[in-house]
Amino acid sequence: MPEISGIHCSSLRRYRSLISGGGDDVNIQIAADKTPQAKEVSGDKRTRKSESVFQDLKGRILTGQLRQDSPMTEQSLAKDYACSQSTIREALMLLQEGGLVVRKGYQGTFVTDPSVSEALLLLRLRVNLETTGIMEAVKKITPCKLAELRDLDRQFVEARSQRDVFTCSEIDRDFHLQIFKLAGMPALDSMLVRTLMMLQRIMLPNPRPDEAWTHPDIVQHDLLLDALEARNDKAAVKALKDHVFSSATLLAKQYYGRDPVALRALCEREPDQVVLEGL
Repeated sequence: MPEISGIHCSSLRRYRSLISGGGDDVNIQIAADKTPQAKEVSGDKRTRKSESVFQDLKGRILTGQLRQDSPMTEQSLAKDYACSQSTIREALMLLQEGGLVVRKGYQGTFVTDPSVSEALLLLRLRVNLETTGIMEAVKKITPCKLAELRDLDRQFVEARSQRDVFTCSEIDRDFHLQIFKLAGMPALDSMLVRTLMMLQRIMLPNPRPDEAWTHPDIVQHDLLLDALEARNDKAAVKALKDHVFSSATLLAKQYYGRDPVALRALCEREPDQVVLEGL
């Protein structure tokens, strides 16, 4: 299996993306007579392998090791990962569901390459989903859930101190999803996960200066958590928007510009104006 530099998969503790899954590899003995039970076990093993391949490819995409100009074929990936093409196909389908790749038949599979208009619409969608969700989350937050979220934030800060892009992305996505789940809108959970993952594809592969790691000019999670603890919906919405827009302008200037205030004003305009005019 290709080695991923800078990705500490062992540090991923309880958090997993909604559409992934996972589990430790185990040795499975499959009967030579291929009984139905043996076939089922074999299928389970293939599923675990496809999830492992999915996680690895996802990490390579989000950290910029795989880019839009690098076509992937089932045959070449099956050779790289020492598995069947059907296992690779399952992993690629998961990546496609997450919006990270586009499959183009015999040409192969390509990492997505969003336009500026698409990037703006994705950011707008994220803000609309999360601001609606957080207004409900303020009403339903519990001390136990708040402690869980603060622990996630501590893990995020620790991963950032190690400059571990992939682990930061996994924790951050889980952090925002856990808040959104408090709103009780499960039909939209997968939409938020896909949106967050596509935005991470836009933001994370870009190189960043040292100060972006040590002293990032981003509104941090703790302001959002303080607003949730105070059950202050207006403060929570403001902290969320400030966090999202400051992150976007720090990590993806080529899409979002450098001014979070201007970006917020742009995203709050009518959708047709955003698409047609861009930044």
